[in-house]
Amino acid sequence: MASVTVDEGTRLVVSVDGSVVAVLAAGRHRLPGRWNRRTTTAVDVREQVLVLAGQEAAATDVPGVRFSVVVRSRVDDPVAHLQVSAAPVEELRLAAQLAARDWIAGRPLAEVLTRRADAAAVLTPAVADAARRLGTEVLEVSLRDVSVPGEIRRGLLETAIARLDSEARLERARGETAALRALANGTRALRDDPALLQLRTVQAAVERGGQVVLHVGAPAT
Repeated sequence: MASVTVDEGTRLVVSVDGSVVAVLAAGRHRLPGRWNRRTTTAVDVREQVLVLAGQEAAATDVPGVRFSVVVRSRVDDPVAHLQVSAAPVEELRLAAQLAARDWIAGRPLAEVLTRRADAAAVLTPAVADAARRLGTEVLEVSLRDVSVPGEIRRGLLETAIARLDSEARLERARGETAALRALANGTRALRDDPALLQLRTVQAAVERGGQVVLHVGAPAT
């Protein structure tokens, strides 16, 4: 009776006359004599990382958004992985590419940049559904290295600077308005109360190191 050893992290798919008869886990296995016309295929079931670099898509307001996609997956059905598709990895690549492009295409650039970390919650189940028939379990699909062409980046920077400058001018105008309002209120108070005007004069003189001469009139009889 023949035997076979399967390495850790792999599964051995055993076929006889073109039909799968067993999927062997890691370890040493004795094979029945009736499997003497067998063929075997080792399938790696360890976690794999697939990187899709240099991708490009259009956001709702900006074309040419560049990005990368990282897919973490593993084979959980070796038979389906071997039989369903002649190129399961390429199909997984295509599914991740399309899902990422759809996610970017449905959002303005600002949202793509600020919510990039949230993309995994949408991309992972979308790609997992497509990969399930390939015998592949998708663990995570994440969006990385999001950027835009240089001319668009310069335009965005100019827009941001103009917005900040506009906000600064508005804030200065508000401060000037508040100061004028306080001055007008103070002027009105001094006009309505001469004693307050005298007090303010004394305070101003003291603050500037001047001398104050008070004239005290004769008491009324």
